[in-house]
Amino acid sequence: MSLSRMPRLAMPLLVLSGLLSGCSLLPEREPVRLFTLSEPSLSASPGSACDLTLRVDTPSAGSPLDGPRLLIMPSPGEFQAYAGARWRDDAPLLVRDHLIEAFRLDGRLAAVVDDASRARSDATLASQLGAFYSRYRKGTLEVMVRLDVQLLDEANREVLASQRIEVAAPSDDDGLESVVEAFGHAADQLASELVDWTLRELASQKS
Repeated sequence: MSLSRMPRLAMPLLVLSGLLSGCSLLPEREPVRLFTLSEPSLSASPGSACDLTLRVDTPSAGSPLDGPRLLIMPSPGEFQAYAGARWRDDAPLLVRDHLIEAFRLDGRLAAVVDDASRARSDATLASQLGAFYSRYRKGTLEVMVRLDVQLLDEANREVLASQRIEVAAPSDDDGLESVVEAFGHAADQLASELVDWTLRELASQKS
């Protein structure tokens, strides 16, 4: 769908020209507003505890998903960014921190650490961030988040299990606040699915 036929966005868009052509971007003004994901809504799980430490690696991502821009894909293969707004950190770091907090709130693991920690861990979650943007689908704005995950045995780096988790969350309207809220809902659902999947896989490895 061309931009001329798209619903008018409440915030202007900055075209990321050169992403596909390989040209350098022109210098940008400092961001006006910084956003972050809302806290995970998970609560402590009534399930049995697992005496394991999990390391959550920062997801890998290609450009422009590896940066701090709030992205929209108005048509396949084309990225644009909301002008005057940024995430408070690069998107992969936001996702990692959101997942770690979700695991800690769930409470079924003995400990959860990030990839900067020197603590010993029993298993590692490695992943690739394949989608973290909004898009128009049948005239409705929605947020897409996709993560390809591998659960690794920390002792030998063997892949114990792998899974693709993809979530779409609708935005109430085209306003930036609604879009950011939809990102939070999508990240929350992804975290919930990933926590349950990881605990099931860890339990099956112990049995």
